Amino acid sequence: MYISRIFVSTALAAGLLSSCSFIESHTSPETYNTLTFGDNGAKEASKATLAYSQGDFNKADEHVQMSLRQNPKNTQALMIGALTAEKTGRLNRARQYYEDIILVAGDDETVLGTDDMQPQKMVDVAKKRLHLLTINQSKLVIENADGTTSFSISEEAATRQGRSALEEALFIREQKNAADNKAVTEADVKAVEVLFTPQEQNIISRFLILKELAENDMITKEEFLSARQSNIGGLLPLTNAPAGITAENPVPSPDVIIERINALKAATEERAITPREFSAERDLIIEAILPPAPRQRLKRQAPAKDLLSAAKNLRKLEVIYDLDLITTKEKQKEQAAIERNLGINTSKAPTNKNITPAESLEPHATAPISTAPQMPELPQSAPAGFAPQPLIPDVSSPFNG
Repeated sequence: MYISRIFVSTALAAGLLSSCSFIESHTSPETYNTLTFGDNGAKEASKATLAYSQGDFNKADEHVQMSLRQNPKNTQALMIGALTAEKTGRLNRARQYYEDIILVAGDDETVLGTDDMQPQKMVDVAKKRLHLLTINQSKLVIENADGTTSFSISEEAATRQGRSALEEALFIREQKNAADNKAVTEADVKAVEVLFTPQEQNIISRFLILKELAENDMITKEEFLSARQSNIGGLLPLTNAPAGITAENPVPSPDVIIERINALKAATEERAITPREFSAERDLIIEAILPPAPRQRLKRQAPAKDLLSAAKNLRKLEVIYDLDLITTKEKQKEQAAIERNLGINTSKAPTNKNITPAESLEPHATAPISTAPQMPELPQSAPAGFAPQPLIPDVSSPFNG
């Protein structure tokens, strides 16, 4: 009697399995899910996982779609779908799946998509892989047909990013130079900014960004020096060779560049990219800011032909010096070149701030400039509340040693 009951139970189970197989092959996924009391897409998700592990990504995707039609919130199917989409180059679809996982996975764990095949929260895995997708899909620099490297950013995009590196630096400069309790306005900054053409503003921004990268130890002293010295003519056009031809193009904000390098660093630490890949892209970013060995250079700038233009160039030089982008020696040499081309001298200019540079220009014989090595001179005192800052920290300083 007992044996006959086992036989009947086994027969019934076999019959049910046979029926399920028949129903699955002869009905729609929705009907099958209903008739088999619904498994929330688990069976199809398992089939998708098996197909993915065997490298059959087309089959895996088919089972993923079947599972998600039965249950759009099946997290295993969403994860396999995302990984499959990555493998087949459909990154936007992968992004969508990861975003869905973050919303619905809760405390679910998985070994899928992890580096060490150890269980992790599915939400954390999805966030990490979504972050890496962003890195892979974004493109900060491009290589032009002639081999030069530049940023893939338009003039309009650069404007939309808010304050440029130059505006930020000018605001700090104006704040330091302002009288006690005087608030610096946007008009104060613009009054200085308009001295420079848009192209000159781009060049100055690039030097400010390069300096900020050095201050944050994202580039070495040697990298700073190489890029700076190869393009210093962008700041000091009369005494140096012109900067690389891309130096006057629009440039992303410093935050964008620093965020990109930090993201690459994080991806390297997470083993999503190799150290070599990190180094290659970081080098491209540095080259796009200011190329250490420009293939082409801008046209040489002609000296000023009248007193007003010379006065304007002298004022530009003062601003660049105040931004800690050039040394005292470099400033003196460029100033002498401006004066020499007009036979003028500003060394005897009155100290009255109400007199414009143009009113203080006098003919003279230019005194020779010392060529002895000289450290940059920092201001000896600063307004209350402002501590003197070094040009670059010791670890990255282009002016040490």
